[in-house]
Amino acid sequence: MSGVIPKRKVAVRLRLDTGEERRGALFLDYIDVIHRGEQTLLDKFNDDYSWFPFLTVGGQVEILNRDWVSQVEPGEGIPQQLVRKEDSPVFRRERVTLTLVDGRLLEGRIAMDLPDEFSRVSDFLNFPQNFFALEAAHGPVLVSKRHVKALTPHEEPPALPGSTKARIGEKVS
Repeated sequence: MSGVIPKRKVAVRLRLDTGEERRGALFLDYIDVIHRGEQTLLDKFNDDYSWFPFLTVGGQVEILNRDWVSQVEPGEGIPQQLVRKEDSPVFRRERVTLTLVDGRLLEGRIAMDLPDEFSRVSDFLNFPQNFFALEAAHGPVLVSKRHVKALTPHEEPPALPGSTKARIGEKVS
């Protein structure tokens, strides 16, 4: 017995917080320990391990620190079910613009699988998972919350039944 755990090699493009881009592959588990399905890129970047092996396009293995990764883009042809679990309940998708700490802007939709009482973007951002999926025009992008300076929502959150929703500039009694 070799002790090697079978993994799925998945092509990705990483953007580090230095602005450097790395193309190569990382390795996903066939069974995720949390939800017992196939591990996704989002699962991988939100797990408890700070370091992960990365296979460069030149064939060299580097062990990278996840804290330095600001964005992850799946390689061409990577199926959506390996990016994020699509069968998880998504209560709401919201169009947003992200301002990253390096000054770049990203636009797209975030899928918030939160109950109505936690359906604001600020609630979503305050949940403990660091990476989230942005559905951008060119495809999915995983973004590290640590590298987001600001988020501008383009839609208002739904009003909860029985709530009085005050708008900016209105007097709240």
